[in-house]
Amino acid sequence: MEPINLNHTIVNIVYYTQPLCPVSWRMQQHWQEFTSKFSELINVRFCLATRDAMSRSPEGPGGEPSNIRACQAVKAVSLQSQRAAGLYMNALRKAAFVEGKDISHTGVLVDLAREISRENHGILDLQKFGNDFDSPATRRALQKDALKIRTNKIDSCPTLTFTVNGRGLKATGFLTFPQMAAMLKKALTPVPSPASNLQGLF
Repeated sequence: MEPINLNHTIVNIVYYTQPLCPVSWRMQQHWQEFTSKFSELINVRFCLATRDAMSRSPEGPGGEPSNIRACQAVKAVSLQSQRAAGLYMNALRKAAFVEGKDISHTGVLVDLAREISRENHGILDLQKFGNDFDSPATRRALQKDALKIRTNKIDSCPTLTFTVNGRGLKATGFLTFPQMAAMLKKALTPVPSPASNLQGLF
């Protein structure tokens, strides 16, 4: 693939997912490589599924989806930065899928935040995380995510959308680094104007 033109255009990427999405975990290495290599070209935001069919999460006590507290934790971290949210999401999935931890337990969520705060100086404020975890701001953020999922008719995860200057691309399912890079290149490729198309006829 030809090099991507660094024309200073920022591509907004929304990553529709949830902490217990096994496909998202399997493509984590590709995602990390992509976001690291093209960090100056992209603005990433997680949009989290909790109570809709997209999440496919088993319900906890009282009919509450088992991923709801993990989603709250990710949103609380995202109020600090999307970089912190990415680190935290990766830690959550590693804890669940590799270490077999129950990420519906608040103690596990706090321990993961503490570990990230300790290992990444200045990235995550542990006290702010505690204050934001069950705050109105965090709950509003999750409500906005649910509305965005319904509005954009996202019915499975992971789904990635790439948007720039009002144009958007969408892909669902497992994506490799080359596939993500190709989508980014396509998003950054200007659409020929009608005038330019006419010029080619003469």
